[in-house]
Amino acid sequence: MRLSKKAAGIVAAVTLFTVAAPAAAAVASPRSTCYGGRVCLYAGYDYNRGQVDHWRDFVQDDSNLADNNWLNWDFSNSWRSMDNDTSSVRNRIGCSTTLWQHPGFTGSHSTFTHNSNDGMLANNAVGNNRASSLDIWCR
Repeated sequence: MRLSKKAAGIVAAVTLFTVAAPAAAAVASPRSTCYGGRVCLYAGYDYNRGQVDHWRDFVQDDSNLADNNWLNWDFSNSWRSMDNDTSSVRNRIGCSTTLWQHPGFTGSHSTFTHNSNDGMLANNAVGNNRASSLDIWCR
């Protein structure tokens, strides 16, 4: 009887973790989505559709994307640097954001207003696979 109570406790804990874990991760943005209050960057064109799902979301400036790695679709670390590797962006932060070509917010840049998307950064001044810093600015 004692063993079955212990087993029931383990099953309850596993069930609780399984239910709670996705809720904690729901603020992040794999599979082409981008939740409100975030700027989402994607390694592939068209928000990674049909490609390896490397993505990352931000809620504040980042002066050097080389310090970050892409996340995989399952929220695990891809160990692939984000520096000079962004191909598309979604802006849901509530204000404008700028992608800069070089660290420290320098070089060519492209600004995206709230609720804007760009599935092909090659058409912008910052260019494809050239972003090295992200500036989020609210007036």
